[in-house]
Formats: sequence, C-alpha cells, structure tokens
Amino acid sequence: MPVALHNEPDGDHSRSGSSSDHNFPTLEHFRVKHLPPAAYYIPDFITQDEEEFLLRKIADSPQPKWKSVASGRSRLQYWGGTMSKNSVLLPEPFPDFLTTYPDIIERIQRFLDRTDERSEATNESSTSVLAVNQVLVNEYQPGQGISPHEDGPAFQPLVATLSLGSHTVLDLHHYLSASSPSPPMTASEAQADQVERLSGRPIAAIPLAHLLVMPRSLLILSSTLYTSHLHGISERFEDIVSAAPGHEGVVAANADLLGDAGIADSLRNNKVWRQARGTRTSLTFRHANRTLKGGLLSMTATGALRRH
Repeated sequence: MPVALHNEPDGDHSRSGSSSDHNFPTLEHFRVKHLPPAAYYIPDFITQDEEEFLLRKIADSPQPKWKSVASGRSRLQYWGGTMSKNSVLLPEPFPDFLTTYPDIIERIQRFLDRTDERSEATNESSTSVLAVNQVLVNEYQPGQGISPHEDGPAFQPLVATLSLGSHTVLDLHHYLSASSPSPPMTASEAQADQVERLSGRPIAAIPLAHLLVMPRSLLILSSTLYTSHLHGISERFEDIVSAAPGHEGVVAANADLLGDAGIADSLRNNKVWRQARGTRTSLTFRHANRTLKGGLLSMTATGALRRH
C-alpha cells in the first residue's frame, strides 16, 4: 500500500505510486501490539520501482561517503551531516533524491501529519515536531548484523527506518532490573563484551521481542522503546520465523502487520517462514538535537516529522 507522491524521477522513469495517501491508514493502525511504547510497522511504504530507484542512487554515491565499521556491518554513510565528538551535527545538504522524487522525508511527514490531524479531531494526545536533519545509511551483507545498542541521547526519541533489498529480523532487548527481574538474569559468555560496552548495565540474554522487517517497509520506533531499550540484528545467513511460540525459529511480534500473502500462507500452513538473507540497505531518518549554527542547512521546508 505505497503512499503516492506527485513528483517524477529523473529521465523516463515513470511515477509508480498508485494509491492515494488520503486513504492510507493512520499510524495507530500499524502499532505492534504487546510491546512497550511504541513500534509501528508499515508494509510496502514504497513501491518496488521506487526501491530500485533508491538502491541505484545509493550505489552511485561517491565511494568516500562510505565508511567501513567493525561492528558486523559492512559499511555505512551519513546524509545531512555527521556528528562531532561533542554530539553536534555538522550539517550538509541532503542529496536531491531525498528532497525530490521519491522524497521519502515528505512522504513520512505527510503520513504523520494526517495522523496528527485525526488525533486532534478525536481529542487524542497531541504530537511534537521532529525535523529530520540526518539520514543514516547502513548496508548489511548476508551473515552480518549489529550488536544490541541504543542510538543515544544525541537524537530525538523517534526514528523511521526504510528497508531496501532484503528482509532482516530486528531484535529488541531490555536491560535487567534487580527490582523487577525477568529471566534469564545473567547474560551468556558470548554477551560479556556487549555488556561491558553498555556501561556495565547487563541486558537479558533473551530478546524482549523480534520484528520481521521486509523490503520496502517503514519501521518507526519511538518513546520508551527507543530511549530505554536496545535493538540489534543477529548475524545470520537465514531467518526462520513463526507467528506463535512452540515452533522453530523466532516469533515475529508484527506477524499480523506483514501484509504479505506468501508469508501468511507459509505461517498458516507450515507454521514457520524460512528465507535466506540478501544484501539489505536501510535508511534511518532521525533528528540530532544539537546542530552547528551557521552551517549549511540540511532541513527542507517539508522535512519535519512528528512524534507522539
């Protein structure tokens, strides 16, 4: 159910969005149940043509933009600027394909604006503005992942991540609490280094939940799920997912939101869905709290997100 836009890409590439964003369900429709506030999973937020267009543009990025990392990811790059050692964004302009076709920033804004308008009409809780000023691009090859981590207080507690190319399983983790323990109380030896890197705060050895994240989907994490929990991706070449406990693989907390008939049939008939990972590229839209004054502004006039 892609959100349609009215801008066209360069050349003879035709506009592929076909549905009206006016009829697109609001954010609450996509809330993942039985999780701390809040995670929202929106399947097919863009079309396959738009996905291919974005992947082509990313592949054309200058090689110096890519940075190799040692945390299991093959490489990453930043658009909109980089962060200083003092957690200040040094702003740079966004590339044209983020501010024109298919203009994902405007699309997310339009989607959340309508959610905000409907909330006001029903006297629900209001929202606050979150202006996107940085986009983090991660590329994962099969078998690569990232250790459980927080993005930190340098960013507002809302991120929107668009997935391209392949699926993955995102693991949500929580810290152990002596006053409100949740088994198992100790991490495995393999997690010792992770625990030390997390300022000595131990995390539960078993993830709180798993989210199956498909290509072209948008995943939004906000509020305490962003500020008080961790997220990571296990290093696997293949994922096995089920819709309920008692079967092989991990349980996808968002199984009822996947919007894929093939996966639904597999979960219903075989009880599990099994798929090898391909190369996945993710675009994470976020807002750095502190920005260097007087630098090149990277925020567009329409580039504002809203947060519950």
